[in-house]
Amino acid sequence: MNGDGGALAIVLTGGGARAAYQVGVLRGVARRLPTTKLDIITGVSAGAINAMFLASRQGPLETVVEELSRVWGALRSAH
Repeated sequence: MNGDGGALAIVLTGGGARAAYQVGVLRGVARRLPTTKLDIITGVSAGAINAMFLASRQGPLETVVEELSRVWGALRSAH
């Protein structure tokens, strides 16, 4: 639950490169709102990869997003 008592959900869309873009947006959210807790996380296609990553990690959102950023940064087209 978040500060107002409601659940916070995030929906991550599919579309290949959008998943890498999502990491940038998540980075901004995590830096601006470091205590944010995502109660519901869902995604489709490439967004589901990010959703699974976020849901499977514990710790501050900023730390998790930075780890996800490193994963995307290490990917090459040959992968």
